[in-house]
Amino acid sequence: MISFNPISIFMDSRRVTRGTPEMLAARQQERLNELVKFARANSRLYAEKYRGLPENITDVRLLPPVTKVELMEHFDDVITDPSVRKADVMKYISDLSNIGKSFMGKYMVWTTSGTTGTPGIFLEDKNWDAVITAVNVLRMGGEWYTGKVIRGMMKAGGNSASVFAGNGHFLGVTMLERQRSSNHSRGKRIRLVPVTLPIAEIVKQLNEFQPAMFAGYSSALGLLAQEQLEGRLNIHPSIVISSAEPLSDENRALIQQAFGVPPRNNYGCSEGGVMGYECNHSRMHINADWIIFEPVDANHDPVPVGQLSDRTLITNLANRVMPIIRYELGDRVTLLPEKCDCGITLPLIKVEGRTDEILRFKSPSGGLIPVLPLALWSVVKETPGVLRFQAIQTSPDELKIRLEAKHAEDNGSVWKRVYVNARDYLTQQGLDNVSILRAEEPPMRDPKSGKFRNVWAEKSAPRD
Repeated sequence: MISFNPISIFMDSRRVTRGTPEMLAARQQERLNELVKFARANSRLYAEKYRGLPENITDVRLLPPVTKVELMEHFDDVITDPSVRKADVMKYISDLSNIGKSFMGKYMVWTTSGTTGTPGIFLEDKNWDAVITAVNVLRMGGEWYTGKVIRGMMKAGGNSASVFAGNGHFLGVTMLERQRSSNHSRGKRIRLVPVTLPIAEIVKQLNEFQPAMFAGYSSALGLLAQEQLEGRLNIHPSIVISSAEPLSDENRALIQQAFGVPPRNNYGCSEGGVMGYECNHSRMHINADWIIFEPVDANHDPVPVGQLSDRTLITNLANRVMPIIRYELGDRVTLLPEKCDCGITLPLIKVEGRTDEILRFKSPSGGLIPVLPLALWSVVKETPGVLRFQAIQTSPDELKIRLEAKHAEDNGSVWKRVYVNARDYLTQQGLDNVSILRAEEPPMRDPKSGKFRNVWAEKSAPRD
């Protein structure tokens, strides 16, 4: 039987981090068999899907994939705790004051806004929490929090600030709020700076708070690095952590130039937690002892090592309350064949993340004001009734929004709410002169690349 004792997990993870491929494969096989056995016995959905399959699963590819749509439509049949009902979870997440608080006193709830459609709701049990905590402390803590970093943080007072969207039960925000509430005195040194604030206000708060640890979306970090280089921001963090967006080589160099430390990067999602982390050679390793990671094509067939996938299937080997088994992510990734010189033997990957852009609108005074893509995304996507959207800057003072409501009959009322929220947000940024238009066409994928982007500027508009 698998032990979910944090100390046991920590010690085993320590062995696997630099262990053999055979050791890693053995952990995956044991944990997969226990997970499938548990899901069959306690989840109506998986019991039906796995009917007729062998008792012991020797290859994860024997199991049928699942999608977010399927899990959300059959939520109560997926969950293994019969006391959990979707209606109660929906009521819980509708109250933003619950962010970081446990549901029913024993589960954390994380949501995704559904970039390309269906929003997701995911429960985390204490097993998963024990794994995330132990693995993060060992791997990210061991790689990132060197003696020099720790001494610098202590000297700077230990404050930490994160520039994230705070208007939903998202993974990063939920973990941050839980950390803040777990220790009242420590919580005073942890601050969430909403990414939706004007850049000048974000700069002001950071200057006042002087964080020793500084985290945020890659686009926000890059923009704030520019503010630091131009003298408006004046902070001296010992560690900078990038999340949720791809960290380009250009942004990486800019952040290091501005703050004097190399940015650290991780890779996660609500369904799988923190799935990967960068080592000290700035290469991304997957926590493959607790996540089975399958780069696949559009037909869910495996793609060769070294080839970019169309999507990815993940199996979360720790969570029992809501089994995630061969779950389809839209992420396009490449498993790399080479070994890393850092000595860590966990698989290397390269992730092709969001391709959204920073927009730059002309203000009434004639200057350009940047709008962060995930800030605009959080404002529009969290508007009640929105299923999908795309925001496209078509000129220096015009924003076009493609919109699809969850229910076609609500299109008109949903658009009115989106317009008001977008107008309020742009006005807060000092951009009350920007026109907001509704596009005649619905949201759509790029016809050439097949990608679905949320926020970008057309060639005629100012670009980042």
